[in-house]
Amino acid sequence: MKKRQFIIQVLLIGLVFALFAFFRFYNLDKRVGFDWDQEQFSTQIREIIVNHKLTLLGPRVVSDTGFFLGPYFTYFLIPFYLLTNLHPSALIYFLIFFNILFFTASFFIIKKLFRFQSAIFFLLLWSVNPLLIKYDAVPWWPLTIPLGVILTWFTLYKIYKSNTIKDWFILGAILGLFMNMHFQFIFIILFSGFFLLNLVFIEKKNKFDLKKILSFLLTFLVFFTPLLLFDLRHNFLNIGLFTKFFLSKETVLNHDPNVWFIVFTNFLQSFIFIKSELIAKIFYFVLLIIIIYLFKKRKKFYKLFYLTTLFLWLIFPLFFILYGKRPSEYYFIFLFPFILIIIIDFILMSKKKYVLYFLILIFFSLNIQKTLFNLNVNKFGLYYKDSVVKKIKERVINKKFNISFDVPLGRNTGFRYLLDHYKIKQTGNWDDPLVEIRIPPKENDIKVEEIGIKIPKELR
Repeated sequence: MKKRQFIIQVLLIGLVFALFAFFRFYNLDKRVGFDWDQEQFSTQIREIIVNHKLTLLGPRVVSDTGFFLGPYFTYFLIPFYLLTNLHPSALIYFLIFFNILFFTASFFIIKKLFRFQSAIFFLLLWSVNPLLIKYDAVPWWPLTIPLGVILTWFTLYKIYKSNTIKDWFILGAILGLFMNMHFQFIFIILFSGFFLLNLVFIEKKNKFDLKKILSFLLTFLVFFTPLLLFDLRHNFLNIGLFTKFFLSKETVLNHDPNVWFIVFTNFLQSFIFIKSELIAKIFYFVLLIIIIYLFKKRKKFYKLFYLTTLFLWLIFPLFFILYGKRPSEYYFIFLFPFILIIIIDFILMSKKKYVLYFLILIFFSLNIQKTLFNLNVNKFGLYYKDSVVKKIKERVINKKFNISFDVPLGRNTGFRYLLDHYKIKQTGNWDDPLVEIRIPPKENDIKVEEIGIKIPKELR
């Protein structure tokens, strides 16, 4: 019986992974974008590898007026760029690696914390979610946040169970690292803090231990070392930006406490199927009731987990109301693991597995159009930009020329890195012939999907 059960479980894992891999990796080389963010950290990596010029800064929060986070994502990409000799196709290999890592970690952690069925349903719903299919094909910082959430759950579970100084050390490392991936991880830090406070002062399961607290704090803060070094060299510029971002009166201009919910509604469309603020509000309050139910019904670690989830579910709207500016949909990506595990645990607790099968069928059927749309090629992505640059190189090699862009705002991003990568040298003398990259293409252009290349007569 056990052998049969094991074989069934292996087959289920294989089927779910096959579905996950199909939606993540189908046509991936033509779906990956190469825009401003990707060009920025590609350039940083080239500087690190070629010129040994290390960077102390990572992504900038919100806009050009925001503060910087740490550079860990950039350094994490270095092995992939070494593999491709600095070609940005490294991003494709990174996405394959990271998605497999997420699948594996999520399966084992959720299986450990909840049950095998929870892990299977979690990954099944994750696999077919159209918004996640889209996000999981974008090589940038927010991609890493769900993995950070899952790892945080597991570490808090370990602290609840064994409470060793090693567990506190690991928690500090996880929170410090992923906080520097994207600022939205501040919510997971608050989640962890609330969990630990309840563990110590309400449940009294573990006594207040100064050594463990210091271990956590030191590990957490060490991940901000690059930013501290930058500030020491630049008269505390980043700390000034951080302070100004939160305290400056400029941040309250055009304050709209309700604008966040419009974006949150868009974020929830894969769950509620239509763009409706009313349905989104109902969904929010239904989940709130389910969290309270799970908190009352569950025991031990799970009771505390859902109490802390309730805290998170209540505070994140307050943050965005106070922020008062329009966020992006991916600012809510940290909520996805919570939403899925709440729904799955609630249904499995009711011992009505068939409801989950029905839910997955409905979920997939109503989202099928968006799901298939997210598998389409990105006609302005890495593959086509790379093809454009290679075609230019074929036609202008050993000739004098310059390159200009006749494209909509922002569409020129990525090209300059590729031109440098293929060692396409321009003279800088504007009396020389001018090659134009044009979007949309015009008559007689060399066309690469929606991108045109104008080669002047002198270079033909």
